[in-house]
Order: sequence, then structure tokens, then C-alpha cells
Amino acid sequence: MKQVQLIANARTTLKKNEMNRLRDQTWIPAVLYGQGASNVNLQIQEKVLQQAIHTPAGLNVLVKLNIEGASEAQEETVMIKSLQRHPVTSKVLHVDLVRISMDKPLETTVPIMLTGTAPGIKEGGNLEQVHRDLAIRCLPALLPEQLTVDVSALAIGDAVTVKQLRETLPAGIEILVDEHEPIVHVVAPRLEEEKPAEAAAVPGVAGAAVAAAPAAEPEVIGEKEREQRRLEREKEKDQKK
Repeated sequence: MKQVQLIANARTTLKKNEMNRLRDQTWIPAVLYGQGASNVNLQIQEKVLQQAIHTPAGLNVLVKLNIEGASEAQEETVMIKSLQRHPVTSKVLHVDLVRISMDKPLETTVPIMLTGTAPGIKEGGNLEQVHRDLAIRCLPALLPEQLTVDVSALAIGDAVTVKQLRETLPAGIEILVDEHEPIVHVVAPRLEEEKPAEAAAVPGVAGAAVAAAPAAEPEVIGEKEREQRRLEREKEKDQKK
């Protein structure tokens, strides 16, 4: 992987209000640590830092760090361990840099890029990406910017597994995920099954069912009908006398 140059200055300010003042002057506080050496407090120009991290490698970029203002000139090979950002503006507030050795393997995560068009999509299937990045181990010089997965041969039901991807990588790059794990696959479309209307069982008949009968509506009696029934009741009383 290509290395980028990054210039930093030694930092003596440690208090919160002093570091806020640095940020107002477009400096980003940083700290360098690792490889058993002492921690070094740094400050980096925001523009310089943005140029370093906005590469295809993202935070996995290898950095040749030059420290100015120290008692003696320092040059370190480092990686960006983490960025602390403002929760609202996303502006970088602090940077952690870690020393690396070019002859010792390192572990990190690398993003996955899909290429090609899966035939299974044209058949009505859905392409699902299970992993968007993978943990790997390799020497810094072998660190890829991304892992490329070709999906142009995937029909419905097919997948690309970690094992298949591993076979396409250069020697010396180890994927730290189970080889049987799918990275991406094409699945059949999910059809919504219609539930049959519930039926009421017929008492006394095993296995038989009929649709539940609608509830009986109350009988509506008009004025004329009520008068007719009253006359009939009076007539019945007269006959009994």
C-alpha cells in the first residue's frame, strides 16, 4: 500500500481549554503510542489530516509521520487508530496514532467492494451483502485498500464465501473470519402467504368446518304492525271470556 506523508508538531498543551483554543486555530490534538515507546502528544493541521485520511484506504492508510518541534527530528511509520468526532458537526476533535513495524503483521478491518451484476437479480432474486468489511492479518506492505468480490456469476441461491474470496487474495493475507461464512448471496424473493379465513367447526362432525353465520339482526317492527298485533291480542282475550 502506498504511504502518505503527514507532518505533526510536538504539543505541550494538555488542558481542555488550551486544546479547544488549538482547535479554534485549525489544529487537531493527537497522541502517538505503541511499540513499547513513550507516548508523544502532537498537534496536526486539520487540512493536512483531512488530506491524509481522504484516500481510498480510509483509516487504513499507512502514514509516514514527521514530528517537528521535538528535541530531535523524528520519523515514524504509523496508522490512524481512531478519530474522535464532534457528535453534531462530525468535526475531528482528536486523533490516536499507533506505531507499526513494517516487518510485523497487523490486524485491521478492510471494506468490501462488490463488482459485476448478479444474474439472479434479473431472475427476481435479492442480492444481500452479509459482510461489508472483514478482519484480516498481514504485513503492512500487503495491506489492501479494499477487498473486491465479483458477483457476476451468482444466480438465485448462490453465494460467495470467505473461502472463495481467500483463494483470490495474494499470499500473506489472512482473513480472520470462518471460511464458510457467506459474504454476499442472492436469495429468492420473499412472497407473503395469504392466511385462509378462519372457519367455525361444525359440532359433532370431525374435520368439518363451515363459515360462521352472521349474527341475527333485531326485528324492526313498524307502527302499523304493532297496532295489528295489539288488535289480535285483544281479540284473543275476548274469545276467552
